[in-house]
Amino acid sequence: MFKKLTFKIALFFILSSLGISYGKGQVDSAFKVSEEEKKNYFYEGLNYGSQGNFNPISLVLNRGFEMLRIVKYDLVYDPFNYNYRFYNVFENLSNPIKNIRTYGTKDFFLEQVIPFGNLKKPFWYPNYTLHLVGGGISYTMLKEYFIAHQVKAPGYLAGATVILAGLINEGIEERERGSGFILNVDLIADVLIFDLGGILLFQSKKVNKFFSEKLNMRDWSRQPMFLLPGTYMGNCGQFFSIKVKLPGTKTWYAFSLMGLGGLVGVSKKLANGYAYSIGFGQGPKRKDKELFGLPIDISLVPMAGIYLDKNNSVLASLELSNTTNDRYHNYFAELNIYPGLIHIGKKFSPGIWSAVTKQKEFIIGLNCNYSFGIGLGRRPF
Repeated sequence: MFKKLTFKIALFFILSSLGISYGKGQVDSAFKVSEEEKKNYFYEGLNYGSQGNFNPISLVLNRGFEMLRIVKYDLVYDPFNYNYRFYNVFENLSNPIKNIRTYGTKDFFLEQVIPFGNLKKPFWYPNYTLHLVGGGISYTMLKEYFIAHQVKAPGYLAGATVILAGLINEGIEERERGSGFILNVDLIADVLIFDLGGILLFQSKKVNKFFSEKLNMRDWSRQPMFLLPGTYMGNCGQFFSIKVKLPGTKTWYAFSLMGLGGLVGVSKKLANGYAYSIGFGQGPKRKDKELFGLPIDISLVPMAGIYLDKNNSVLASLELSNTTNDRYHNYFAELNIYPGLIHIGKKFSPGIWSAVTKQKEFIIGLNCNYSFGIGLGRRPF
């Protein structure tokens, strides 16, 4: 349980970072939207592709539950029957200074905060890429979503949603660590430094403009699926695309996809806002021993992907990975077709997710713009 004083201090910093005063004062600009704040950097109100699939629920599912892709032994996972160990998360967060000192302040900063501080335990890498930058972009994009839908307190709600997704993510990482309190300074860095730091960093218009316009960074997250029979889920994952124009060209870009694993390659801009991209890199899988001391016990396998997008909203993706001898995350091929690419009649446009495993098991799910970004599918028997 949070100690009273620590809770007040943590709440103060959280609310302050979201633009809300704590105590008897009145709320400030988080409840008001100026004309300047209405400028969109990451959410443009597109009704197709990954952006058409974006909303608070899909963000929580993609950002919060994506770790279930690699911590469960099965092809699909049941989010309602899982030991999230939120108790251990809150116990670590309630006394961050004490817990960091217990772990070792120097080791904490070298492993978690200082880039290249410890190459054998590079926890700092996902902290900067997924928590600081990814979390900051998620905050801005969700804030813009709330503004576009005329929701009050967009900054507060966006920040709270990002933090909620982060806490779910940490609860999953805390899985099966045994009973009682277990020291874990990784989640202290994730939540209190980098998740909150991303929200603070992306208050800056210059920062938003750099990632939006210079790097053309966009959320290319998946289409979460509920799979029958049962209450299983699949296809949760948050990914970000980066496109940087190559010098001396008009239509060619350096391309990268950032998430659990990563790809690099090239992107070709076509007419009418379309573009295709191809990338090669590595994707995650579970293994029985650690890699670089990572607590989620993942290794990396070769991976390739082909993507079609329109105005930086991905319409379709096909990803292949080498999953030989991997019994944890063994999709050989994954296909995502988002609403907006295939049309049936004038108004209906389905989204499709399909995955094939090395055992030739086949999973399929369907999504549409009327389902709030959540699809329904069938898992293998």
